[in-house]
Amino acid sequence: MAAEPVVIEDSGLPPALIEGAMKAFAQMRRRREWPQRFGATPPSVHHLWQGKRIVSAGNTLYQLDPNESWYGFLYGLLIEQLGGEWIDAENAKPYGRRHILARWYFDIYLRERDEQGNFTRFDPDHDVGATHAFRSVAYDVFCMMQAMNLPEKLIARLKHPDQFEGARYELWVAATLARAGFSIEFADEDDRSSKHGEGIATHPESGKKYWIEAKRKHRPFFDYLQAMIDKVMLKVDAKLVAAAMQKPADDERLIFIDVNRPPWDRSDIDAPWIPAFRKSLSQLEQQTRFQDAPELNAFVIVTNHPYHFLSNVRPDPRQHFFSTAFNKPGLKWASFETDHPDVHALMRSITDHFAIPEDFLEKVGD
Repeated sequence: MAAEPVVIEDSGLPPALIEGAMKAFAQMRRRREWPQRFGATPPSVHHLWQGKRIVSAGNTLYQLDPNESWYGFLYGLLIEQLGGEWIDAENAKPYGRRHILARWYFDIYLRERDEQGNFTRFDPDHDVGATHAFRSVAYDVFCMMQAMNLPEKLIARLKHPDQFEGARYELWVAATLARAGFSIEFADEDDRSSKHGEGIATHPESGKKYWIEAKRKHRPFFDYLQAMIDKVMLKVDAKLVAAAMQKPADDERLIFIDVNRPPWDRSDIDAPWIPAFRKSLSQLEQQTRFQDAPELNAFVIVTNHPYHFLSNVRPDPRQHFFSTAFNKPGLKWASFETDHPDVHALMRSITDHFAIPEDFLEKVGD
């Protein structure tokens, strides 16, 4: 007859063994919960060894001060990718002339770095747009490193002031697809022989391929004046969708559009640009060039990431996104999950895996 299980605390085992078993169990639970909370990109390997914190990103191990925070690790990864010399050169400029990434990093440096040089002064109640902006870029870089798919040319474009807007959005789209479990084959940026999208995303279970395009509405500059003008002059159109449809695609189209508007502090359904975009998209569908070409259709994910409109004193703004479709008159939203499970899973992942982890998978002292 098998013995009945005994609660480990009542087992009489040595305290050190009980403590080790409890930590191992907690670690197993956290690893099991990670995909539900943060998606398909795996967590870092993490170990405290001889007074140092050893952490992984992609296929590289990093050695940190044991008191360094998870956010500090993410910041360091992004600085490494951008290049220490580049960030030093930007910091040597007057604040207003620095690259926006350098300004965000400077704001974080002042707010979160402690006397020992570690980023441990993080306080969620005092987060501002600048800290969330830089942190989100760093986390997207981490996710792409975990997916073993961070193009050097994308990092180079992030560093270019005139290309930052588009590159940052492409990075978010790629990281979002990776968190949803898609593999991504980026298009050759040097190929000028034909128009192409950002690349091809493949769903791991179905094997279905999707042609990916990421477009962001360009703004000439980011400041409060621009934000005030945009709130008064609500002009949101779907021309970026039309531009994306001009590019040839062999696979189902999946288009990401960022409207690049100032933050809207109320609920998603109240954001005025959402019905404005839907109306513009509907008008675009009525054009003869699309009505006569049913093959020109796409799933469309519309977003607004407004961090760059904010100074380092305003709180974290709400980000908005919604999903729709273009030129798909037979689409049935009631059976969408069954009819289009890959795209439905992506939409769910955007909602469920939007948060950035607040700490290493293993807590300090584990």
